Amino acid sequence: MAETRRILIYVRSVSGGAGKNAVKYAMILAEAGHTVTLAALDAPQAGDFGLDTERVALRILPARRNLQAGAALRGLIDELRPDVCLVVDIANMLGLMLALRGREAPPRVILREAHHTWSRTEMRSLPVRLYKRWLFRRAYARADRVIALTEGMARQIAENWGVPADRITVIPNAVPLPGTPPERVAREGPPTLLCVARLTPQKNVGLLLEALARVRRDRDVRLRIAGDGRQRRTLARQAERLGIAGAVTFLGHVSDVAAEYQSADLLVLPSRWEGFPNVVIEALAHGVPVVATATPGAVEILECTGAGRIARMDDAEDLAAQIAAVLDAPPDAAALTATAGRYSEAAQRRKVLSLFEGADT
Repeated sequence: MAETRRILIYVRSVSGGAGKNAVKYAMILAEAGHTVTLAALDAPQAGDFGLDTERVALRILPARRNLQAGAALRGLIDELRPDVCLVVDIANMLGLMLALRGREAPPRVILREAHHTWSRTEMRSLPVRLYKRWLFRRAYARADRVIALTEGMARQIAENWGVPADRITVIPNAVPLPGTPPERVAREGPPTLLCVARLTPQKNVGLLLEALARVRRDRDVRLRIAGDGRQRRTLARQAERLGIAGAVTFLGHVSDVAAEYQSADLLVLPSRWEGFPNVVIEALAHGVPVVATATPGAVEILECTGAGRIARMDDAEDLAAQIAAVLDAPPDAAALTATAGRYSEAAQRRKVLSLFEGADT
């Protein structure tokens, strides 16, 4: 067995995709015999994500924002003396950078990037954009290693942020894959679209509502949205304004979306940016085809493998056309599940342990 390491993982919240993957890394490392502590400002979904607190110590920091987390993290680092600190998502690097400031023998820092960060800064006003890019450059420079989710993301990090390619490791997300393809559940009525997403500007669900209104000019199609967020009321009003409220079901937070996948005809992901969208792999594992906007992670999974269709960013007309094309000629379900098999948890585990147990970590 490799040398046992003390590992501190920091994520702002144990919720959403970042929180889920923080728990995955924590469990992989703890099961391999390492001493792992997961620190966060809150942990509302720790149980949903399978965090075993007998194996991983969960520490809730007395702070409300990353900026305030620096002092708490500094004290935790003094107490635990970790060999390695893993930060999930560059937005959380500020707290760790403050915690390590002036430290003579700091731990190694690994940054796991969850998004294409250049795209994230483009949506800001010019002053905020310039500040974010300055801050992100400093954060990338502070990390000893950067984990990218896709080859495309690795290239973007190297080109836009100046990180040397030999400091970037590609470790895709993984999803639990069923031993046998799940049985499809027939749903009576018209075709059903599924969107699994937080209701936030990033996920751009309003674009999907516009596309649905266009698709429904020629056929009866329903949409089920699994997810919640601050835009729910706004989106409900938009559906009413478009005349499609009766065809849209807002499910709110769904702990287990397997039943939704099993009865969906198509998953649609209209995001403005994504790193590696887990929901795409989950849908493919259930034999559900996918239409997604042209975020690099979705393109790498779908377009390069032929497992789905890509729509232009922020183009409701093209999104509607891609949805209609898949409904008219759905791909073979067995081919979809085979594509999902490339992203197994076993493959992810090997790559994570290779990185954290390597001589330079």
